[in-house]
Amino acid sequence: MYRSGTRRATVLTVIALAAAGLAACGSGSKEQAQSGPVSLTWWGWNAFNSTQAIKDFQAANPQVKVTYKQYAYNDYVTALRPGLSSDKGPDVFQVQPGDLTTNFGPLAVPVEDRAAKDLGKDWASKFNPEGLSQLQLDKKQVALPAYMSAAGLIYYNKKILDQYGLGVPADFEQWKKVCATLKTHNVKCLAHGAKDAWVNTDVYLSLINSIAPGKVYDAIQGKTSWTDHEFVQAMSAWKDLFTSGIIPAGATAATEYPDAQTTFLSDQAAFIALGTWNTPATMTKTGQVDAQKTVTKKIDGLFLSTPFPAPVTGGEPTKLFGGPDNGFAVSAKSSKQDAAFKFLEFLTAGDGQKIQAAGGNIPAVTSVKVATTDVINPAQVADIQGQQQSLTELIGARQIPYSDLTTALGDALSAVAAGTSSPEDALKKVESASKAVSR
Repeated sequence: MYRSGTRRATVLTVIALAAAGLAACGSGSKEQAQSGPVSLTWWGWNAFNSTQAIKDFQAANPQVKVTYKQYAYNDYVTALRPGLSSDKGPDVFQVQPGDLTTNFGPLAVPVEDRAAKDLGKDWASKFNPEGLSQLQLDKKQVALPAYMSAAGLIYYNKKILDQYGLGVPADFEQWKKVCATLKTHNVKCLAHGAKDAWVNTDVYLSLINSIAPGKVYDAIQGKTSWTDHEFVQAMSAWKDLFTSGIIPAGATAATEYPDAQTTFLSDQAAFIALGTWNTPATMTKTGQVDAQKTVTKKIDGLFLSTPFPAPVTGGEPTKLFGGPDNGFAVSAKSSKQDAAFKFLEFLTAGDGQKIQAAGGNIPAVTSVKVATTDVINPAQVADIQGQQQSLTELIGARQIPYSDLTTALGDALSAVAAGTSSPEDALKKVESASKAVSR
């Protein structure tokens, strides 16, 4: 994973050269003097409102031209390593916590020195702490967060619940009663794309963080066993979602996007398990315009969120878990690091944060409040504000930073959902994979 001393020396050399040879973009830097206007390449898979970000940045920095190249996620991961290892790759690139930071962080320039120079010595205090910590590698800040997100929520269509006189469930016992009533009216309960390992993992983390808050993070670090009673209890609750009818038949062949989301937005299901990133699409007028392009039926539900119900009757639902949805880094191979850092700081500490907030995303800079002026219904204002507050009280991360363990847990959840493995046997395989992880 490129953690060698040689790689570290190379990165430090790049930083030294950048500091010694480059000045700020707007002050007639050596970089500009030699080459005139600077052209930056920016790579990502879902950079929010990239067109607006580029427009605003270039208006303030007319000597810099930014070109954004968007990939499908899997194509991005495939293209990134050869891109970052050559002179033809991105100057600024997108990452997320977990594997991408672990694998590609060594190919980025740590930001501490530049951030202290440009943003002040207290620069780190401006950010949500989890937004920074999950984008660190070997105690170096290899990227800065774009915006924050968390899972551990279900979104519900209040219009449907009100139509049938139903309340919002706080635990599985209540949820099963709600689902039984919905079924009599031919409405599905929890739309879920169990074909996708990532959303299955989100749900399992919701369950285990309700049953044994925070214990899963010890298991991820190899400090406790995945076969402990609490993990089996959570996996049994996962199975119960399918056997009890909370998740309808056919979910194992469905994807979360677009299958489950379309079912939810089309009033065919009352609930969906997603995170705060779903708020713009369901609670803002602008977001719903975009969402409508993916759905034939007119979207007219009233969508709100609540913590994922507790599997134990009377238990506490999970606290949210997450961190930076994604972030941006400067390539150590970039020959335009002065301009690249200026753009990075615009996205993550400057007006780019206002763009995120205006679109309903929760900014990584804590002083910037998410906008609520575009909500569809006033009831959604308190919901959105509550999400932003909850992101300062996260119980832990959403991503597992070890790819083999991530895969093993995803496989286990798929097997239990399909009925081909017991919770106990599935978790034995997860524990075997955990023991093989090099931490």
